[in-house]
Amino acid sequence: MSLDATIDKIRVHVAGLTGLARVYSDPPDSMQEFPCAIVIANRGAYELSAAGGRAFHVIVVEIHSARQVLPQAVDEAKVWPDRMYTKLAAATDLDINGQITYRAGGIQYGNDVHYAVRFEVPCKVNL
Repeated sequence: MSLDATIDKIRVHVAGLTGLARVYSDPPDSMQEFPCAIVIANRGAYELSAAGGRAFHVIVVEIHSARQVLPQAVDEAKVWPDRMYTKLAAATDLDINGQITYRAGGIQYGNDVHYAVRFEVPCKVNL
């Protein structure tokens, strides 16, 4: 499976999270609907062997909230770690390879700062 296909699979799972207004298929210039999510590649490595190979990708999922009312955005973001864990733990079409980590806080996106939860999802792919 390619990196692109791995991102697409994660995006499908993220789109199934309750409460999201939108999951962008490509990162937009600006975000207009909240809460919304983007799914992008972060880093990775390829391992070669005589029997084939494997890829280890870290895919980033960011769930952005509007920041007009910061206390409200912080409160609304509390649900995302549990929802993300539950959704990806049930995914049978992904090989999650390690811990899914997250951090929450202000994230610069274009010219705007949103309150967001940023997940790093490590995936292993047999090539």
